[in-house]
Parts: sequence; structure tokens; C-alpha cells
Amino acid sequence: MIKLKHLYAILLGALITFGTAGEASCEGRSSSGTADISASVPDFIVLHFYSSLNLNFAAPSSEALDQGGNTLNVSWQGETSGGNQLAAGNLMGEKMQLDGTNTTVRVPNVWAVRGFSQTGTASVAVTVPKGKETLSLGESKIVISNVLVSDNSKTAGTITTNLNGITRSKATIGSILMDLNFDQTNRSGLHSGAQYTITASTL
Repeated sequence: MIKLKHLYAILLGALITFGTAGEASCEGRSSSGTADISASVPDFIVLHFYSSLNLNFAAPSSEALDQGGNTLNVSWQGETSGGNQLAAGNLMGEKMQLDGTNTTVRVPNVWAVRGFSQTGTASVAVTVPKGKETLSLGESKIVISNVLVSDNSKTAGTITTNLNGITRSKATIGSILMDLNFDQTNRSGLHSGAQYTITASTL
């Protein structure tokens, strides 16, 4: 039989144990850690371009040029001689004049690049495939040469330009320049057959 003083001791120990456990359960527990974050961004480039260009030249004004007066000798057989005969060297100047020269055409805003690279830049190059230098309509020809690429600050066969990320609104937009020679052109109408290739590469 448990004695009274022993019962008091047991109850007192139980109360002390319960109180300690209750206090411990009310205390908060926490731990924390720090994570380092990194992201690997790949080289990525988007080239926007037109696969077909049709250059429509404005029609020049037709002209009638008065070369002055002329006096000719006529025989009774109908043959004529003398007078100031027309020659290429003394023809009057006209509004449209392409003798022996090239016409440089700037085709604006026909390519764009955007993306990622290790330097934030890309090279953009333009070339003319072999055998694709001539626009033809039968025997009438327009020869293209000196084809260049431009981002409106640099112009060359190959340029280095900024990528500006992948947002379309921030893409770098550029132009193509080329020389056209009309020395072998003698027909109106659509001349076709020339090409250029534009290549964009991350740097």
C-alpha cells in the first residue's frame, strides 16, 4: 500500500514533468538555408528576312529634246548629205542619264536579328551566290554588284551588330545596298534571276 508521502512525491513529479513538457511544446522551432541560383542561357539567334524582293522603278518622264536647226543637201536621186547629224557625243542631256555608271539602291529595313550570344553581338553577312548576279528578261540584263549589309550605323559585306535580347520590339533592323548596272538593259518589264544570301551568326 502506497504511503501518503510517497503519493505526494509521485504527484509532484508528474506535475513537474507535465509543466516542462507543456512549456517545451509552446516554443517555436525553425531552421533556414540559402540557395545559390544560376541559369545557363544558350546561344540563340533569330533572323528575320524577306525571301523575295521586287524593286519597282518609277517611270522617268518621256522627253523630246530639240537639238536645234539643221541644213541638209539633197540630190535629185533623194540622197542627203551635210548638216549636223546626230551623234552620241553631242546629244543633249536629259533627266535620266545612266551612261557608264552604276545606280546604288538602298533597300531599307529588309532584315532583323535578335537573340543571345556570349558577347551580346552577332555578325551579319551578305553574299551573292555564284551565277546569281544578273537579272534577266530575254537578252536584256541588269547586273548587280557590291552588295552590302547595313544596320544603319555600319555598312560592309559583313558587320558586327547588337542582338539586344529576344524581344521583338528591340530587334536590330537593317538594310541591303547594291549597285545596279543598266548597260545591257534594253527592255522594259520584269527582270529576274538574281539572289543574295544573308547569314546571321552569334559571336
